[in-house]
Amino acid sequence: MSRGAVRQGGKEELRASVLKTYLLRIRSEKGERIATQLLSDAGIDAAAVDNETGWVSTLAAKRALRAIAQLLGPESIRERTAWVTHAEALGTRVRMLRVAEHPVDAYRYLAANAKEVTRVGTWEIEEIRPRGAKKESSGTPSPVESVRMTYKPREDAAEESTDKPDPEGEDLLCGAREAELASLPRIWGLADAEVTHEHCLAKGDDACTYVVKWSASRQRGGALVGGAAAAISFGAIATGAGNWHAGAITAVLGGALGAGSGLLWDRSKDDKAARTFERNRISALERGLELRGDLGATPGDLTGTVLGGKYRIGRKIGSGGIGVVYAAEHTTLGHEVAVKVLRGAAAKDGGEIARLRREAYIQVHIEHPNVVRVLDLDQMPDGSIYVVMERLIGRSLADKLGRDGLLAPGFAIPVFIGVCRALAAAHKRGVVHRDLKPGNIFLCEDGTSKVLDFGMSKLASAESLTQTGYTLGTPEYMAPEQCIGATVEPRTDVYALGVLMYESMTGELPIVAANRRELLDLHQRQIPVAMRVRRPDLPIPEAVDAAVMKCLKKRMNERPRGASELEQLLAAVPVEGLPTSYPPGTSRRAPGSRRGGGAPPKHGDPDAHTMPGIASAPPDTGKV
Repeated sequence: MSRGAVRQGGKEELRASVLKTYLLRIRSEKGERIATQLLSDAGIDAAAVDNETGWVSTLAAKRALRAIAQLLGPESIRERTAWVTHAEALGTRVRMLRVAEHPVDAYRYLAANAKEVTRVGTWEIEEIRPRGAKKESSGTPSPVESVRMTYKPREDAAEESTDKPDPEGEDLLCGAREAELASLPRIWGLADAEVTHEHCLAKGDDACTYVVKWSASRQRGGALVGGAAAAISFGAIATGAGNWHAGAITAVLGGALGAGSGLLWDRSKDDKAARTFERNRISALERGLELRGDLGATPGDLTGTVLGGKYRIGRKIGSGGIGVVYAAEHTTLGHEVAVKVLRGAAAKDGGEIARLRREAYIQVHIEHPNVVRVLDLDQMPDGSIYVVMERLIGRSLADKLGRDGLLAPGFAIPVFIGVCRALAAAHKRGVVHRDLKPGNIFLCEDGTSKVLDFGMSKLASAESLTQTGYTLGTPEYMAPEQCIGATVEPRTDVYALGVLMYESMTGELPIVAANRRELLDLHQRQIPVAMRVRRPDLPIPEAVDAAVMKCLKKRMNERPRGASELEQLLAAVPVEGLPTSYPPGTSRRAPGSRRGGGAPPKHGDPDAHTMPGIASAPPDTGKV
């Protein structure tokens, strides 16, 4: 029997979602081929995991978890990280998210509906309330931030099982359950819950018992900040001036100001949590519709069809909330292309359709080897828009940074010279990109770098898709004038490219902040530290550092006059002798630096730096 023909063994007893987050991570970090082979060796049809609402046998799930632990490390089973909120991992959460308002509701739902995820066990819940907490009243947020969850195998399922004792396999399943319990608060934008494992089936106990604690309290910040401000004010004045009366008055005023600031901070956190939950809820609903076939363009359903009478659709090479990208072949000429199709709500959204048309129009008129070529744009019989592009083989700069962390100067300089040439060609056409970021730079296998996604570009001779004064772009890379909604020009892209080069060669963004508003403000006034100062441990050429810092000038007239001038600055740097890669173990961050609340996006995360609505494709497949 071939390796790919291993039988699952046992009944289909566990929801395929138990494996989905791990497979998404493997596809991103190791590639589609490794993920497919892992499932094949475990005797699982890949389609069963692509549709996370399907079922797999317990034996097959154990085999797959063993392979995952070997591939990603033993602790990976207990850590689902940000993949738990990836759009393709939310298909089993639809019903839960329709009724849940707080994290505790997710655990209540799991206990009441265990059969949705397992046919061989049940869940029980014991809510642990803080001391002195009153019982819930209708409409009052739950004070519960800790539960005891108990998983028990069904007796009839245990009697039917003919498997030999398998402590290792049980421990892996236990780890997967622990990961699910820990990760549920992420749906609300919270940190992973802390899970304490009191009893374990793998150790011979009759059940697995987990105490789950998470932090969702957002009402104490104002009091804490106010109290701290009062104490500091009172202490400073009373101690420094010896005036206790003035100190008391200052304490009251400082406390009031501190409390007000704290309450505003609490409100901003509440708003952020609400937005995060709503975004995940909508993603789950869209994913559920997609899996039922209500969104059209469901995974694989276009494969084998012919669009426009000339493009035969092959396999899917990328997907996201609003679109899907397929590999395709021209039926007459035989050359490979990529077809990007809008789907779901986006297929009916005038803004998204306009963006796709804008992207196609601009890219077809910018004929340059460093800009991805658009070959066609049309509609399917149901009205869905699709655009045909050249097929790119390689990976995005976001994927590169996510895997390697840094670009060595010998590699980075040619890459960014290519980006400069692409921008120069666009600027000659009166086009300002406005959204340069790692996900929009593609590194082809032949060494060519290409600029993608001109969907948010501004045409000098055409009406913008946005109103004057509205900021559009990715905040980490936006020029000062773009941050305030002022007129953009080619030097706006030069600033963004400076941010991009800085991040790629140091591992850190030049400017970070705790929130979008602060970030937009800092881009207008904060002078970043030079790259060679930020990373003295790296061989960054002085001329490259000077060119990047010139790009980051706040005043447009102090930056390079355009992408062509920046290209000349970079081309003047000798690359002979510069490293094209760093040895393993090279720090991705400056020695002693710490990631703050406004840290740069983590490249490689499911939602970081992908094309609008299109998930990052595996490194060996290419993506447009």
